[in-house]
Amino acid sequence: MDLIKMKAIYNEGENGEKLIEKEIPEKLKEIAMKKRNNLIDTLASLDPRIEELFFDEKEITEEEIKASIRRNVINNTFVPVFMGSAYKNKAVQLLLDGVDDYLPNPTEVENHAFDVATKEKRDLETNHKLPFVGYAFKLEENQFGQLTYVRVY
Repeated sequence: MDLIKMKAIYNEGENGEKLIEKEIPEKLKEIAMKKRNNLIDTLASLDPRIEELFFDEKEITEEEIKASIRRNVINNTFVPVFMGSAYKNKAVQLLLDGVDDYLPNPTEVENHAFDVATKEKRDLETNHKLPFVGYAFKLEENQFGQLTYVRVY
């Protein structure tokens, strides 16, 4: 893998809102390559497609890595970790890109609920024309009032 394809990303601007891509600093290139190899090693142990490319010593592209991460996230066998700060607006854009790239959309997962009246398990269908279904799973009281965390199905 040519390190030129890998990049360092910096936050710039008054609030860190600008993402600037630059070449990886010389002193970090070796570490970046080791981390990339660790990622490919892990994905090869989880994903037959990556394993085949790895053992055939073929180049594994960024698209193949992203697709493998997505498959494994959906299968609950891999969890990507992102770093950043919402307070300083650092890497928030990258986190949101990761949500878009790796997490399943509502039509790719099966959701179930229990009907309160009949106490039966029911499959939930993702369809905006059906009645609203949501689950309030946490209540929090703070200086601004009550905050309720809701999952919308």
